[in-house]
Amino acid sequence: PGFSPGAGTYRWTVSYAGDANNEAAALACNSANQTSTVGKAAPGLSGTATSAAAGATITDNVTLTGGVSPTGELTFRAFGPDDETCSGSTQYEATVPVAGNGDYSPGGFSPSAGLYRWTASYAGDANNEAAELVCNAPNQASAVGTVAVTLTARNATNNTVGAPVTATASIANGAIPTGKITFRAFPPADGSCSGSPAFSSTVSAAGNASYTSAPFTPSRVGTFRWTVSYSGDANHAPAGTSCGAVTSNVIQARPTISSGVQGRGAVGRSFQVTATLTGGYAPTGTVTFQIYDQTKTVAGCARLLATNTVPVAGNGTVSSAPYVPRRPARYSFAASYSGDAQNQAATEPCDPTGHAAQVLKRRPKVTPRARLIGGGRRISVRAQLSGAASPSGMLSFRLYRPGDVQCRRHPAFAGGVSVKSNGRYLLGQFVAGRSGIYRLSVSYSGDQRNRRYTGSCGDAQPIRVR
Repeated sequence: PGFSPGAGTYRWTVSYAGDANNEAAALACNSANQTSTVGKAAPGLSGTATSAAAGATITDNVTLTGGVSPTGELTFRAFGPDDETCSGSTQYEATVPVAGNGDYSPGGFSPSAGLYRWTASYAGDANNEAAELVCNAPNQASAVGTVAVTLTARNATNNTVGAPVTATASIANGAIPTGKITFRAFPPADGSCSGSPAFSSTVSAAGNASYTSAPFTPSRVGTFRWTVSYSGDANHAPAGTSCGAVTSNVIQARPTISSGVQGRGAVGRSFQVTATLTGGYAPTGTVTFQIYDQTKTVAGCARLLATNTVPVAGNGTVSSAPYVPRRPARYSFAASYSGDAQNQAATEPCDPTGHAAQVLKRRPKVTPRARLIGGGRRISVRAQLSGAASPSGMLSFRLYRPGDVQCRRHPAFAGGVSVKSNGRYLLGQFVAGRSGIYRLSVSYSGDQRNRRYTGSCGDAQPIRVR
């Protein structure tokens, strides 16, 4: 079943008495694998030293844990005042007997004002290893009277305007200092930190440690100077840092701009370029649009057609003024943001991939509009042109005789006129020589802005002559 001994080396023997059919057998002392080694326990120490007013008693409270029925002694030593390495003379020393795991304290002493550091050591015993609280172990300092801590502003972060920055400071050489640490950031124009701070943040102190302010989001570009102050407490004097011991450099935001336009259009129909500004900090200023067209001899962004500048009021999308293309072509564009005090300028390359407006020729509509006049025997040949963009070219017509339902024979009457605009045109007059259904087909020649329209027999206008 086993047993629980103290530390040491234990040797085992085993014997078998035998019976009527078996001889006795035994494992003698020091037989192979017949020893048990029991090591010492490894106890731990933790402590909290007390602080007091000058002339009062201070002591160290230490807890011994993890030992196996520990005995022996705990030795307490106090160094100071202000002996940071515990290498000077011992100001107080006391030995306390140990009787098990638990809490132990010496009687303490009443020193002059200053900061005193404690060490505590347990010598161990037959079943327990030694243990120690070394100089500057956590919570092992006593403040007597008012102790001057060391307050250091460590660093401050940098960022773009509208993004958070913080400052960090540390307290050292205190005896579990409490109280408050206040961080203040002063605006760029205040080089002496004498005006109102742009930001203030207060955090609680709880011992010698590093502390960080709450995040501060600057609303302008420049260098913000920090100050840090410690309030002190009953055992620690107030402390502070100089103006600008650490600084936060806040630079302009870096917005980006991207533009777009509808993919296709037609001559004479306006289109607008849109630009989206993102990543700016409350941006103002302007966005400038530049529109180019490309020809057989001029490609890319070499032929500037129009420039349009519009104001910006925050991140988001703005649109250029409508642009009316005068001829079919591929229209490319570029957008640029001017920047302002808080934002860098931003541009995009001209003619980015997939960002162009392809402007095609217009598709005009041609409608025959003949009518009978002069008692119903004379045909006034007319046509309506609509949907064209500043048209030029010719309207041509063919008037086919009755019976030519496929419009394949030589027309009875044909001709044409030049056009200069959309509208209704008189193409000619024809005196019908016989009754029946005449068919009028009209075509448009097209030009550099408008597509050609070829009339067919299917859309010819039937004209009945009695």
